[in-house]
Amino acid sequence: MQSFDHMPMGEAGLREVYAWIEAYVGENRGIADMIDLGPSEDRRWKIPAVVVTNKSVPSHMKQNAVLTMGRHGNEPGTRIVVPEILNFLATGDAREIRDRQTVVVVPVANPEGFVLEQFHSSMHGITNLEKQVWGKLCSAYPPDMMFDYHSLGKSDGSKYDRGDLEVIIPGNTTKWGMDEQIHQYVANRMVEAAAEKGWPYEVHSLEDLSYYYFGEPRGRFAHRYLQEKVFLLHIQNADEGFEYPEGKDTYTNYTCGPAYQRWHTLVFGIEMNHRAIAVPDGLGDSGLVPCQALLGMGNTRLPWERYTGYPTNLLVGDFRISVRATGRNPGELRVSREKIWAERASFNILNREMLEGGQATVAEVGYAGDKCPLEFELCLRMRQKSIRKVTVEGRSAAFETFRDRCSTFVSVPVRMEKPGVVHLTIEHEMFGTTAPARED
Repeated sequence: MQSFDHMPMGEAGLREVYAWIEAYVGENRGIADMIDLGPSEDRRWKIPAVVVTNKSVPSHMKQNAVLTMGRHGNEPGTRIVVPEILNFLATGDAREIRDRQTVVVVPVANPEGFVLEQFHSSMHGITNLEKQVWGKLCSAYPPDMMFDYHSLGKSDGSKYDRGDLEVIIPGNTTKWGMDEQIHQYVANRMVEAAAEKGWPYEVHSLEDLSYYYFGEPRGRFAHRYLQEKVFLLHIQNADEGFEYPEGKDTYTNYTCGPAYQRWHTLVFGIEMNHRAIAVPDGLGDSGLVPCQALLGMGNTRLPWERYTGYPTNLLVGDFRISVRATGRNPGELRVSREKIWAERASFNILNREMLEGGQATVAEVGYAGDKCPLEFELCLRMRQKSIRKVTVEGRSAAFETFRDRCSTFVSVPVRMEKPGVVHLTIEHEMFGTTAPARED
C-alpha cells in the first residue's frame, strides 16, 4: 500500500491513519490481524494494534516483537514510519521474520494527543491509560523485543542540539549481567545499518539524551539514574497503585522498561527527527531502517547465544560463566526466562576455575531462593575447542556446545531440587602446547 507522502495532522489525520491501518489489514488478512487495546482517555478513540505473522506457525514456536509509536501527540514523525514498517512486514523480504516472529505494531498509543497535537502524556512516569494499554498488550504477547518510537523536533532547552539528532536509546535497563554490553552491541548494529542507508544515527544512554537534548540551559539534570529505574519498571499490573515522586525533576520517555523488568525483554527507544527530515526526503525510511536491522537480529544467532533469536537468555553472570534460560522453543524460553529472571538476586555463588594441568575446569552455582525445583542452563565460555565430558556432582551429565569466532561455549542443563550449591567438572583438551605455569 502507498505510504504517506505528507504529515497527517489533527483529527482528520488520525482518521486517515486509522483508515490506512484498516485497509492494510483488509488487504493482508493472510498475515495480519487488528486487535483493540482499549479506548483513549477521552473514550472517543480506540487504540488499535496490528499483529503480523505467519499464522500457520504456532505462537510458542515464535518470538514476540512489539513496536510502539505515538505515545506523545506532538511527535508526528512516528506516524510516518507506521506504513513503512507494516508495508515491509508484508513483503517477501520479511518472510523469515513472519515465520520466526509475531510482530505487534501499535501505530498510535495516544490518539487524544494526536488530535490535540499536544504532548498530552506524563513527564514523570507511565500514565494509568498507558498501564492498561501496555499491560493488556504484554499479557497477550509477552515481548522478547520491544522498540518504542519517538520523534524529535526543536527543543529550546537543548544543551547541544536543537533539532537535528537521530538516536538509538539502550534505555530502561540495568547493568545486571552483560545487559549493558549486549544492548550497546545491538544498538551499534542498528546504527551501522542506518549509516549504510545514509541516516546518521548515534547511540546515547537515556541519561545522555535527557541531559544533551532535554536539559535546560542552566544545567538542570532532567532525572537521576536510579529514579528513572524505580518508576519505569513496574507497569504490568494495571491496578498496582503505581506511584512516582511528586515535585521531582524526574523524566521518563520510553515505555518498554517494565517488559525488561518482567521478561528480560530486549528493549530500545528510538528518536526519529521530524524537524530535520521532511516526509518527501525520507522521514519514514529513516525510522524503518534501524527497525529492519533489529527485526533481522531476531532471526540470527548472536555469538554468545545458543539459540537463534533476540539475545535475552543470559540472566546472571557474564560471558565466561552464566545462568541462562532453558527450553526447546521460544515459548518455553520465555517461561523459563521470566522465572529465572525474577530469581536473579538469589543466585549467590557463580564460580569457575581451571585445574592445574589444564585439562579440566571446575564450576559451581549456588541458589538461595525458594522457587525450587528450578531449571536452567549453566553456560561456560572455554578457550578449548574439544570438550570431552561434563559431570554434575560426580555424575556424567548431558551438555551441548556452540562456538563463536574464537571460543567454545558449553551449556549444561541444571535442575536445583532444593536451595544449595551444584558442582560441575568440565573435562577438555589442554589449550596450547604447554600446561599452565605452576603458582608457587
